[in-house]
Amino acid sequence: MSQLHENKPVESKVTEWLTQLGWEYRSAEDLKPYNRLQMNAVVEPILVEQVMALNGIGQQAAKMAVETLLNNLRNPIPIEGNEKFLNQLCDGVNITIDHKDRTIRFINFEDIWQNSLIVTNQYTVQQVRADICLLVNGIPLVPIEAKQCARRGTNWLEGVRQFQTYDRRSEKLFMCHLFGVACNGRLSKYGIPGASSSYFNEWKDSVIADKYDNPLLHPENELCRVYKDENDGLMHFDVERLPNGQLLEQMKFGIIGLLQPERVLDILQHFIVFERDDNKIIKKVARYQQLRAANKIVDRVVQSDKAQGVIWHTQGSGKSLTMLYTAYKLRKTETLNDPTIFIVVDRKDLKDQMDDTFFNCVFPNARVVMSIGDLKSILRNQPAGVFITTIQKFKELGEIKDERDNVIVLIDEAHRTEYGDYQMELRAVLPNANRFAFTGTPIPKTHREFGIKDDNGKIEYYLDKYSVIDAINDGATKPIRYTLGPSQWFLDKENLKQGYAEITAELEEDQKRLVEQRVQPWKTLMKKPERIKTLAADIAKDFRERLEPQGFKAQVVAIDKEACVLYYNELLNYFDESEIRIIFSTGQYETSERYDLFSPFYIDDEERKRLIDNFKKRITDEEKAKGNNLKIFIVCNMLLTGFDAPIEQTMYLDSPLRDHNLLQAVARTNRPYDYGEGENKLSKEFGRIVDYVGVFQNYKEALNYDPEDIGEFEDVDALLEVFPTELDAAFEPFAEIKLEDSYECEMAIIRKLSEIDHGQFENRFHRVMQLWEAISPNPGLRPFKIKYLWLVTIYELYLEEFRRVDFDAEFYAAQTRKLLEESATLLDFRGHLPEIAIDADYLTKLQETRLSPSDKAEKIIRDIETMIRTNQNSSAIYIEFQERLDALIRMKNANAIEIEGLLKKLSELYIEVDEAVEIPKKMGFDDKGTFEIYQILKNELPTFDEPLARAFANELASKVRSKIYIGWQEVNQEYNRFLGDVALIAANPKYVALGIDENDILQETIMDSIVKNFSLN
Repeated sequence: MSQLHENKPVESKVTEWLTQLGWEYRSAEDLKPYNRLQMNAVVEPILVEQVMALNGIGQQAAKMAVETLLNNLRNPIPIEGNEKFLNQLCDGVNITIDHKDRTIRFINFEDIWQNSLIVTNQYTVQQVRADICLLVNGIPLVPIEAKQCARRGTNWLEGVRQFQTYDRRSEKLFMCHLFGVACNGRLSKYGIPGASSSYFNEWKDSVIADKYDNPLLHPENELCRVYKDENDGLMHFDVERLPNGQLLEQMKFGIIGLLQPERVLDILQHFIVFERDDNKIIKKVARYQQLRAANKIVDRVVQSDKAQGVIWHTQGSGKSLTMLYTAYKLRKTETLNDPTIFIVVDRKDLKDQMDDTFFNCVFPNARVVMSIGDLKSILRNQPAGVFITTIQKFKELGEIKDERDNVIVLIDEAHRTEYGDYQMELRAVLPNANRFAFTGTPIPKTHREFGIKDDNGKIEYYLDKYSVIDAINDGATKPIRYTLGPSQWFLDKENLKQGYAEITAELEEDQKRLVEQRVQPWKTLMKKPERIKTLAADIAKDFRERLEPQGFKAQVVAIDKEACVLYYNELLNYFDESEIRIIFSTGQYETSERYDLFSPFYIDDEERKRLIDNFKKRITDEEKAKGNNLKIFIVCNMLLTGFDAPIEQTMYLDSPLRDHNLLQAVARTNRPYDYGEGENKLSKEFGRIVDYVGVFQNYKEALNYDPEDIGEFEDVDALLEVFPTELDAAFEPFAEIKLEDSYECEMAIIRKLSEIDHGQFENRFHRVMQLWEAISPNPGLRPFKIKYLWLVTIYELYLEEFRRVDFDAEFYAAQTRKLLEESATLLDFRGHLPEIAIDADYLTKLQETRLSPSDKAEKIIRDIETMIRTNQNSSAIYIEFQERLDALIRMKNANAIEIEGLLKKLSELYIEVDEAVEIPKKMGFDDKGTFEIYQILKNELPTFDEPLARAFANELASKVRSKIYIGWQEVNQEYNRFLGDVALIAANPKYVALGIDENDILQETIMDSIVKNFSLN
């Protein structure tokens, strides 16, 4: 067990770093002369002194202004007091001095170094003693809880738990604070005291705040490395990293990035909101990507002649709030001379969502544009403020123009609104406006409309980008896992896909969309009564067993309104009417027959809003008493965008969505969700898609995005393959214990627990638990259920004896209880098919087309290049493929081969590339990692000895497999140790002929491959 105390080294080290950022260290002893009572949060003499200097007023007037500010700390509702206190702290207070009204300011935002910036330790207010506290002009803005340094643990949570009672143990400190920071020597996370741990985030942006002088940029400052990034032209910092590029000093990175004095004051001025929701006030602080994007926009508007840009922030990452922060900072930027900002959306539900964001946060001078006539009036009168409107209102405006250059347009979901007649009208009406496209799912047209091409031809695709992978890694969104429906439905699905492919084989995408609207046979196939009946039974079983025990909710996405009704009628065999509701739009041009079918489900906007509010709430006894028992929405198009319900965990997808529509729909399930506290706490670990139509079989093609940007969806079958290994690894310390229900067994387990590395045990257990939850109810888990339950028992004993974290039993217990006894019918389920860039019938279909032989060759060449480019980073074999393809291209260009012969060779190469995933197995290698070592040698060695290279790869891989454990790749010493093993085996006399021992670069290349293929996270 660690013997490190909190102030050795965490508290003292963090304090040292803060002084190097520009905070002045003052100990508790140093602050004693100010005679601050522990019942008071603010060091009033410092504040009074600063107010006098900043405003040029006497002591009596300064004390009057300070007393006005501090009156907010007497508010009986702490969160209201905090809101009013921070507002006045930023905006100042009005008092009368010598019979004249004056606005007295408390902080100098124009020259930040004229403020008193203090870091101190053990700052006590009422019943709370903060380990570290940052004081601005004597005001404790940032309390920091620095907990025990942990090797692998998560003890920053102890700090979060302490924060949760600030409003009751020290309401005055709570009403002063800006945000809190919890750190443990390994991580630092920031958030709002009182929020759950899911809403505490790491700061991961490396941009240095340099509007004012920053000590980080002083040559003598050795706190971290600083550099100018050639891509964005900004100054950045960095700290020590592991050989694989991952951060070693994560806590230090977060402290430096977040707590630069200029950044703290920027957050105070522009990046805190108080949101009203269901009669509650919720305080929110910007995440790093929100602040970064807003500041980039403001800087571009103020300083640059570039008048546009694309902000790609993935679904669920807080894009609406980013727009709010941006608008707020633009409005407060004096050099813009009171600008006008248009928030433009293209659909009513998105406008409602944006309205809620701005008005729930009490945004000043913001209103909705009510009509085209209202918009005309705004454009004629040119008032300052923020105006929220749909893009459709920018039509029929005649010759009206607003030619001011301090107009900024923030366009929401720009992948839809950036093209067409409406956008044309907008640009004509606002010719000199700055335009910024916000999108969660960009398409090429977005880049063409809003991207920037400089004089040298360099294209800026994104002004700021926050990808799916970024959001998942940050916890801003949850990973998405999926499974395909039962195998007996695959026949219908394949018929559907084949029919649709035949119909649309020669069509462009726009034409395909028209076909989707008009062609009925394939829809009829999907709406077969026996098919709907089978799927409805599966949905009901899955929901009752998997979601309902934990209180999660779901959407059923059907292909059209008729399918919604069919699903609804069938699901009534399993659900009460109060549990399921259809949400779809009201039709205007329907036949009487269709109107009779759909009209019972038509509802007005008010009822729809009420249902959505009910869906977002957990079903409790209190909610049931109010009449809310809603658990499942059935939809076709509505609620697939602009709809956030964190409680939704699963989407039953029975509609062939694609491109940004698919990505947006899937994102309905990825919002974080926390409920309850302590042992009853439930956290959503992942979103889930049950795919009945087969969209995800070729999801890279369906989404049409770079795989690096959209992330990988986890394959349940692949997870099942690694589960036994992970379970054995977690169980390894207890392998010699006879597991039985006895006192002796319990004592043996506790004895062993006292000897092992607790951090490693926790990591291994949580990995096993998450795998179990992800894979269940797959029957492949059944052979491991007893061992898994024993591991759960051991973990419960561990928590009971060592109390390192609260045992959140319900998180996985509900699933374990329901899913251990799996039905044999589940054997009919299949995992998703192998991912391929082009479907398996590609060559056959290509031969059947009317393309000329030369065009067919070009088509194959382009598609082979796409597969190589997509996969080249994952395997060295693609280098060889590229060389062979280049040779064929040279032969084609030189007319050195008949076109029929070229087509034959290209087809053969295509099949090899398509089947590359099977190459290691076909060549007799145990795994991909071993094969990659062999392939690197084949690519790099001037003379290649195949048997010797194979033997070297097998021996090295065997040695690696015997030593790896979870997280080894993050430890610098382990990397060097394995690199030494590479050199040691290479120096063995039997492998000297390969020449690896004399080639340091080749050894490092092999080591990089080992990290990539043998890492365990």
